[in-house]
Amino acid sequence: MSERSTAGEAAEPSTESVNPVRVDRPDETADDYTTTELLAVAAAREIDDGETAFIGVGMSLMSGILAKHTHAPDCQLVTESGYIGSVPPGVVQSISDTILGVDALVATDQCEIFIDNQRGAFDVGIIGAGQIDSRGNTNSTAVIGDATYDRPKVRLPGSGGSNDIMTSCGRTVVMMRQQRRAFTTEVDYVTAPGHLDRSGRREELGFVGGGPAAVVTDMAVFGFDDDGEMLLETIHPGVSVDDVRDEVQWDLRVADDVRTTPEPTRGEVAMLRAIDPADVVLRGTDYVYEVGFEEWSNTVLDHWEQLRTVQNETDD
Repeated sequence: MSERSTAGEAAEPSTESVNPVRVDRPDETADDYTTTELLAVAAAREIDDGETAFIGVGMSLMSGILAKHTHAPDCQLVTESGYIGSVPPGVVQSISDTILGVDALVATDQCEIFIDNQRGAFDVGIIGAGQIDSRGNTNSTAVIGDATYDRPKVRLPGSGGSNDIMTSCGRTVVMMRQQRRAFTTEVDYVTAPGHLDRSGRREELGFVGGGPAAVVTDMAVFGFDDDGEMLLETIHPGVSVDDVRDEVQWDLRVADDVRTTPEPTRGEVAMLRAIDPADVVLRGTDYVYEVGFEEWSNTVLDHWEQLRTVQNETDD
């Protein structure tokens, strides 16, 4: 496992030219990016070059691929379906999609991947959540409220790999929308343990991973202080500290030098749109369900060829 850093310290954007799909002026700030694209770029910058990154599907997959093709070409992506070091051409519909194994260095199985994770083999993991509290404990199981676990107000997708990632990866990045109902004083169910109820509790329980190090939302990026409490570090352009406070239920700690999140570059945005050519993740369209298989596969293959060209040039 590579050495990184203090919790919450994101990698600075690369100073080298990022031109994955030959867009003009790739290092200039993009002027037409969306909030979702800003979120994906901010999460990608949490992955350092040379690290192993345990990712899922959806936004975390996009951030991983973006990092691989831009500032972190030597990072190795790991998926729970059993692939290590693959170069997926784009978004997929499920973790079982074999596209996740394209050009993989290792193709094993789910059991082996999670055993390796429990050994502490992976540097960083990215997860999502439906609720989070001030110490990074997350809930992706059920919003219970005044109902019961068996009949909750909202049944969420469940843990997937989030519990294992939060428990054993070197550090964990949480991606989610900033909503007051989601940033809660107490999660209804602890699906993935953050810094629990006090500093040092993770070590007492024998967790090998460092727990949550960053929370990336559509409004801000948070780190954690030495006590394990969430700390507002950067706000996205056009967002104020008070805007963020309004979407958090607890008395939010704020860094002394809150900065503005670096905006995506033209190169990064072009890359994201190549990864998700049908806007399935970026804009949540139903394109994949509205066209025939041939049109869908041709669209994916066209963009895949662009990405393979980039990868070949990088290897050279």
